[in-house]
Amino acid sequence: MIKATRKEERTPPGASRTKFIGLILTGTATLLFSASFAALHGQSPDASKAADSKTQLTPQEQSVRRDQAYVLKLLEKGTSSAKIEASLQLTSRFTSFSPSGDFHAYALGLISKERKSLDQTKQSQQPTATTVTVLAPAVSDTSSVASAPNGVAPSNPIGTSSVKSSQQTSQSSVQDNNATSTPDGNPGTVSNASPAIFGGVLPAAVIPSTARLASAGTVTNSNLATVSAVSSTSAAVSSASSTNASVNSNTFNIDQGPGPGPIGPGPGCNLFPAPPSVGASVPLTYFGPPPSETNSSLVGPVQLLKSGTVDATRGTITLPLYLGHMKGSKKNVWYILTDVDDPNVAAELGLNFSAKLTFASNAARTAILAADGTLVFDKGTVDFSPVRSIVPGPSGAEFPPASAQPGAVGDADYSPFVQVTNAGGVIYNAPIVAFGVDANQINFPDGNVDYSKVHDEVVAIDPTNQTVTINLINGFSFGRPVWYISMDTSIPLGAAIEHNTFAPLMQKLHLGTDDTFSSPIERIFISTNGPESEGCNNPERQGLSADLADGHRPNNVLGGIPTIALDYSPAWDAQLFEWTKDAVADGFRGQVREEFQILTFVQDGLITGPGGKAFGSSGFSINCPIAQRLD
Repeated sequence: MIKATRKEERTPPGASRTKFIGLILTGTATLLFSASFAALHGQSPDASKAADSKTQLTPQEQSVRRDQAYVLKLLEKGTSSAKIEASLQLTSRFTSFSPSGDFHAYALGLISKERKSLDQTKQSQQPTATTVTVLAPAVSDTSSVASAPNGVAPSNPIGTSSVKSSQQTSQSSVQDNNATSTPDGNPGTVSNASPAIFGGVLPAAVIPSTARLASAGTVTNSNLATVSAVSSTSAAVSSASSTNASVNSNTFNIDQGPGPGPIGPGPGCNLFPAPPSVGASVPLTYFGPPPSETNSSLVGPVQLLKSGTVDATRGTITLPLYLGHMKGSKKNVWYILTDVDDPNVAAELGLNFSAKLTFASNAARTAILAADGTLVFDKGTVDFSPVRSIVPGPSGAEFPPASAQPGAVGDADYSPFVQVTNAGGVIYNAPIVAFGVDANQINFPDGNVDYSKVHDEVVAIDPTNQTVTINLINGFSFGRPVWYISMDTSIPLGAAIEHNTFAPLMQKLHLGTDDTFSSPIERIFISTNGPESEGCNNPERQGLSADLADGHRPNNVLGGIPTIALDYSPAWDAQLFEWTKDAVADGFRGQVREEFQILTFVQDGLITGPGGKAFGSSGFSINCPIAQRLD
């Protein structure tokens, strides 16, 4: 299991639930947040400080506490010891810190201790005591838990990471507080005149500077309509004898790094298709190769981003790592290549071909090809030092979050798209994964990545061998399950949710005109209030509230991808949708998997835009290169 090094959890700024006309990030947000966050969770300042002390725990101690919370939750549900141990084996990181240890004995010890604590709590509980819930993927006694395709149980489904050293934290804090401009003299002020963000419900954010966003700014949003669902947004473990004083159920929403991979602990978080031998009278060995080997448009799997190596056990892809430089400053620019608008270059390099990228030139930074074959970029920098933070909305209405801060922030000139001006004007999708650092500062070939220097979606990076391993994400395209990578988003809120870089220059992409002449985008459909009850155990699970409640990805629906359609673009025009109250009440809400299925439900009045607004572009875009079609 690849572990990830977590940036120090500084108190995230700005958690007010007040409805703002505009989202203005100011230096005072840090001071305001300390009190409002504590009030939001019913904590006194002292209690808030006590909760913050959890960040001083070692990764092993954090893992054990999470396991304790999980066991306690299952015991409260009446789950048997055997079921608890089986479920715990899917989520525990025990083998990562004790590879030769006896997991069975470890599990039984936890179960015994938490059962005793639970009994004592029940005996001492007063009628006025507050009922609290505990972080855990919901697992019922009657549910089966899906395993990885090869039978190996995936680990770390909630993306726990370790903590950056106090010395690093102190240094980065000083740098953040003293910074007044973005690297290389590029201005950090970003504004967007009047995008129809979230169907026109949410005004655009104005970011004073990337440095200020890193140290004092948070995107807050309370304007979207709330949704009806059941989940937990906060948790505490209270026990008369347990040293496990409290556990924050939303740690997966503030952990740095990529979060869980696409092979989750249940069918709602694992879209890997079943083998054809299920229900047949012959074993899998009797079946021939998939039809896609004859014709890639037929039943797969089909790897689309061929420049990388897909690990179907972990749900990752390892890609070539490229090194370029900034014009003038000569700072290092570490990047990947995923898509290009030239079909011959795509075939040669194993990239995705996207004809639509030709029309993304107004949202692309520029570069020239140097004599040594490397790219020299004219502009566009990224600051990876901010600490990603999400504060979900209340239980049952986790989206929109109360506040959100992305873990990486580009300057006003940053976009993942790059036009090489002296090489035919070809446009590449070249997201930056590290900036302004030397190879020895980002040498994490076995994981334990320092996310103050590297993109949050990276799970390992090896400058020596020039490779980078990136998390894959579940989704659907025309009913078929797919894996893709998610790298950049044009608004801070989306970037925070997606574990992405906020890329302001992407705001220049022309949205809302999918598949017309000069359109650079394809549509991605994102539910705000899809089914979330029981978390990953729910095969119908989908949507942003589910994502913010359990930490797993929302199972978004993509439009056309290579081998299915001709209109693929890695620049996805986000179309958020909401199931109507009547649709929910009538039991029509479910997991949707196909573009025209969604559009039909919109036409039939079952789905609208957020808050009942008209369905359409939500005013922001996401850079999500497709990696593999699973069937």
